[in-house]
Amino acid sequence: MKTIIILAILFAIGLIVLFYKRESDIPKMLFSLFILSSIIALAVVGNVMRSLMFLFLAHVLALIFSYGALLYYIFRDRKQWIWWVLPVGTLALYVFFAWVGNKHLVGLG
Repeated sequence: MKTIIILAILFAIGLIVLFYKRESDIPKMLFSLFILSSIIALAVVGNVMRSLMFLFLAHVLALIFSYGALLYYIFRDRKQWIWWVLPVGTLALYVFFAWVGNKHLVGLG
């Protein structure tokens, strides 16, 4: 599984560099690298959600869709914002569930 993830990251970086050399579009290259780095960061941060397995699986699925949206942006030059924001939404939902589930915060909520 880790090999597939590393190969997917290297594949995306290779596509970004290849399309940059072909199109010479610096803003597209920088935006693609930014989105790729944010997907990687959200994948690392998402490991804290393993206590709620259904939400963790939803987060992994959202990351896969956001990676697909990145590839779609590289090939078609169309931004798919909803797929890039969805992993942030699953993390926010986890924070909400963790905040509501804490019994020692009864006086605050």
